[in-house]
Amino acid sequence: MTILRPFCLLFILLCPISSIALPAPMPPDWTTITSAEALWEAYPERLRSLFQALDLQTSSLEPVLRALQQGDTVQAAQSLLDHYQRTDRTWVVTTLDNLPPEEALPAAQQLMHDSVYINSQTDQIPHHPEGGWQWDYTGPDRDDEFGYSLNGHKYLPNLYVTWQETDDTAYAALFDQLIRDWVIHHPLPSPGDSIYLVLDESQGLDWRDIGEVEWRTLETGNRLGASWPQLFYGFQTSEAFSPAARLLMLCSINDQATYLQRYHKQGHNWTTMEMNGLALAGLAFPEFREASSWADYALEVMTREIRRQVYPDGVQTEISTKTQWVALHRFESIATNFQKAGYEISDAYVKRVEDMYNYLAYSMRPDGHQPLNNDSDREDLRPRVLQAAEKFNRPDWQWIATNGQEGQLPDSLPTVVFPWGGMHVMRNGWDANAHWAFFDSGPFGTGHQHADKLHLSVSAYGKDLLVDGGRYTHQDYFSFDPTIWRGYFRSAFSHNVILIDGKGQNGGPVRAQTPLKAEHDYTHQPTYDYARSTFSDGFEDVQGKAIHTRSVLYLRDQYWIVLDHFDTDRPRTLQALWHYAPTCDVQLQASEAVSTNPDEGNLRIVPMGEVAWQTDIVSGQEEPFIQGWYSADYGTKEPNPTVVYTTNITQPTTFAWLLVPAYGEVPKVQTQLQEAAGKVVLSIEEAGKSAVTVTLPLEEGLPTVVQTP
Repeated sequence: MTILRPFCLLFILLCPISSIALPAPMPPDWTTITSAEALWEAYPERLRSLFQALDLQTSSLEPVLRALQQGDTVQAAQSLLDHYQRTDRTWVVTTLDNLPPEEALPAAQQLMHDSVYINSQTDQIPHHPEGGWQWDYTGPDRDDEFGYSLNGHKYLPNLYVTWQETDDTAYAALFDQLIRDWVIHHPLPSPGDSIYLVLDESQGLDWRDIGEVEWRTLETGNRLGASWPQLFYGFQTSEAFSPAARLLMLCSINDQATYLQRYHKQGHNWTTMEMNGLALAGLAFPEFREASSWADYALEVMTREIRRQVYPDGVQTEISTKTQWVALHRFESIATNFQKAGYEISDAYVKRVEDMYNYLAYSMRPDGHQPLNNDSDREDLRPRVLQAAEKFNRPDWQWIATNGQEGQLPDSLPTVVFPWGGMHVMRNGWDANAHWAFFDSGPFGTGHQHADKLHLSVSAYGKDLLVDGGRYTHQDYFSFDPTIWRGYFRSAFSHNVILIDGKGQNGGPVRAQTPLKAEHDYTHQPTYDYARSTFSDGFEDVQGKAIHTRSVLYLRDQYWIVLDHFDTDRPRTLQALWHYAPTCDVQLQASEAVSTNPDEGNLRIVPMGEVAWQTDIVSGQEEPFIQGWYSADYGTKEPNPTVVYTTNITQPTTFAWLLVPAYGEVPKVQTQLQEAAGKVVLSIEEAGKSAVTVTLPLEEGLPTVVQTP
């Protein structure tokens, strides 16, 4: 006797003998598949899998079940489409990111000509011989990130916004065509395919090694979280959105959600994007039998991840402001989507989201742009912070983002520290011309890392002065080799740190186990701020003791003092790097470096101590290694003047730097450094100002600052 398994019984129920048809050969022109009938003839297995995935016991799907029981699969498909046209899920459309029509229109027009703007460049997507886009195309530079973004479909909302604004059905028709193209040519990979092996066993492999950019889990999460559900409902009233495209979207949404739940990343920033997509698929399409499982599972994972990925000070563990926003946006989105769908979110979860915004607000430069720590771009944070200020009732964020034009003055000193992330933001106010410095004393980070501990960035008078190099590219992703572009921008060579014997830093611990201690690792006083940290994790291919300790003291409204102590057990060559912004005109005045832009912010670097420095300015160098390059945005780079101070030492050595900002011409300053009994005494005199004596400890302890009238 043959025993039918439950799956077989369901298959028979959904597909009676009278309705089973052999798959027809694919039409020579796939673009002719626009109706439910054509889809059933060409891809009957797609519709079968869709109906098997639905909860047909739901009362609203009763017409679908009845048609299937009568053996009319095409009518069942039409009944399903009728159901979605009757269903009001406007809240799903409202989860689209805000996209101004004036920005969407040019992007949509480019799409009409098969051109897509990705990673700061526009490129035309080539076609396959049978028609449709070449979805594995990686752009003019053969950059995998281009291919991943192409398949993430974040550009598709431009078509919806422009269609809404212009009522031109051509934009809806293009959306329809792109969806059919992608789904028809990208069915769910079989469990035996190499993509599953990479996900399940060897996540360190390069995805391009197996020729796969379309089904990376990150992009799957982005499709489901940022465009597909919203556009499925958004285009419901358009006749250009064909029945076949609607049915194919539903088939693929089920496939992608099932795939994500099983194969998503564990403990990774990708998890936030993957789970955001999985949750929205479950909330937006409750007709699927697994919908509640998708949503509940995603919220459970995200609740765990926001505690694991985000330090108590609100900093995401990758220590990248770019990734901070990526994770924050998804953590917030999933909470918002649950609330829009009528579910509650815990207060603790919402508070951690607020803490993440607090980092963005208090770390941004006076001009509103974010720091370039680890893999980041110079993005404007103000729109995000202002929107969050209203949502969380934070007038202090509004004050910061508007340079004091709106909101409420923060009730603390302008300098702030994030003790778990290990980042110090030293500033003298909230206006557009305020002094601002970003000192990194934190862990390496759990992803997107740069070898940049003890780096210092400086802005003043509305202008960047000393900069982090940025990220430029993700090609050769894990490299620190300064002879290739990715390696240079990730390495110490593109940061304001010290190279040892021509070598950069190794990576250190990826996570902080304890926070920095106030009045031990840092202090904030009415007239000055101070922070101290040590890099002791070694330099690449450098033997023996090589430990760098850096202290930064900001005398409010005046200047920064940087004290460097290098501990070694053998002779060394040191190179201290100071990367000016590309817009700075820099010259050497003896051993001092100074920018000389008229009527702009400038900075003078004054070496202090007995060290004899050889000083050079390098800009736009490519051989024998890369030096003097800056990347404000992914995919772009430009030369920037980099001052390289070189010296040879034979024993532990201490030296200091005075960083003097000014608007216009930077005055000369007289300095003196004396070292004795575990401390350094610095004397600084500037014409027309009080003389300052600063005592800094070489080991533990806090400074003393004395200003003489």
